[in-house]
Amino acid sequence: MTDIVAEMTNKLLVDAGIKKGMSVLDIGCGRGDLALLLAEIVGTEGSVLGLDFDESALAFARERFRENKLTNAAFIHADLNNLSLDHPQFDAIVGRRVLMYLPEPERVIADLGALLKVGGLMIFQEHDSTMSPGSIVPMPLHDQVNKWIWDTVEREGGNTHMGFGLWNLLAQKGLAVEKVRAEAVVQTPSAPFPLTPIVRAMLKRIIQTGAATEEEIDITTLEHRLDEEREKSKTTYIREMVFCAWARKFAL
Repeated sequence: MTDIVAEMTNKLLVDAGIKKGMSVLDIGCGRGDLALLLAEIVGTEGSVLGLDFDESALAFARERFRENKLTNAAFIHADLNNLSLDHPQFDAIVGRRVLMYLPEPERVIADLGALLKVGGLMIFQEHDSTMSPGSIVPMPLHDQVNKWIWDTVEREGGNTHMGFGLWNLLAQKGLAVEKVRAEAVVQTPSAPFPLTPIVRAMLKRIIQTGAATEEEIDITTLEHRLDEEREKSKTTYIREMVFCAWARKFAL
């Protein structure tokens, strides 16, 4: 998680109402980025349970918590598309960039609702490509790299417009939506966004989906070319929008 997105996420958690002592379910926890933020907020009085389908990511998350001597989180293997969890209800359920990858997010939200206490919070952060990228001065390489990333997500079945769908998704399942907001991931000439590490991490997926070839990407020179374009443009660049939403469960 980049610093700018981590800041957005931490602000979302605090504004939505995550507090010390809460029990929180982190769905699609991956390597534990979000769980680390949650564990710090809920403290030793609270607890975090991370769910993910990727065993290697779960192993990485467990090791991170061991290295940081954090004992208020656990991580288990689970399939959100076929969720079966024997656990007391949670004070909050949180997900970051996970609903966009689910084939039936409506059903998953309904399943999660049963795991949430009455009065509990459901909090989601979803990235969205609908209104971005954008800049006044042309940034063709940056635009192309962003297109490779989003084309890959879309070809893998991801919903690249999930941010705009958050309110409907939560409200139609009977949750009381308290807030939806969107923030831009902004790059300036003096504050670049780390696009190259994202492309490097996604490289195999980008090539496999046909979004770009290895030759087109030229990963060994990509960062240098992006830096050159940024320094030459002297412009502010919006890479993507991040939608944040939270809703509360009330008794029917």
